[in-house]
Amino acid sequence: MQKVQLFERALASTTGDDLQQILWLKSPSSEVWFDRRTNYTRSMACMSMVGYILGLGDRHPSNLMLDRLTGKIVHIDFGDCFDVAMTREKFPEKIPFRLTRMLIKAMEVTGIEGNYRFTCERVLRLLRANRDSLLAVLEAFVYDPVISWRLLEGTKRIPGEKHDVTRRKTLQEAPRIVRERIIDRIKHKLAGSEFGAGEIDVHEQIDHLVHQATLHENLCQCYIGWCPFW
Repeated sequence: MQKVQLFERALASTTGDDLQQILWLKSPSSEVWFDRRTNYTRSMACMSMVGYILGLGDRHPSNLMLDRLTGKIVHIDFGDCFDVAMTREKFPEKIPFRLTRMLIKAMEVTGIEGNYRFTCERVLRLLRANRDSLLAVLEAFVYDPVISWRLLEGTKRIPGEKHDVTRRKTLQEAPRIVRERIIDRIKHKLAGSEFGAGEIDVHEQIDHLVHQATLHENLCQCYIGWCPFW
């Protein structure tokens, strides 16, 4: 609770309108500003849903680029995929995607309940409709040996396994178990069944995700370099 109080105190002492001001001040006319704001909101929503399905973490401000001409958000550094950031030992992330105050304020009057939500729903419906093709592509990445070492870091030390034979057998099985767990989680995301209440529709799923992404209790758990107050 102390972390939440400190986090909310930091929010109260700052405006968080940096990105909002940049979009306005760098636009030569109101028409250009409107187009850039629309592009920004839609690209933000699109990558929120794609990043959620990918389990993309480590979305600190340096990993989000802004196209100065179009206003679109461009993500870089896809090293922490498949919920790696949510399962690490120190500062595990509790949020499905970055949706902090600074990003929301740049959407202007409508905030989340406008272009952002509309685009999120369209993108998530599209991803659900093409789940088979999407899973086929993602499975290839999950089983790629170049990526696997990041996913399997946590299997090197398994507590409670004192007997060498049992431990070796467990370590041999661990990669397969971890990969299956990742694929199952992606399937649950695409089906809307990861919240433990059966399959839910797209609108309700986005409600859950936005709530998790904006909850102060989740944001204040991030490490300081993630800049949750921005």
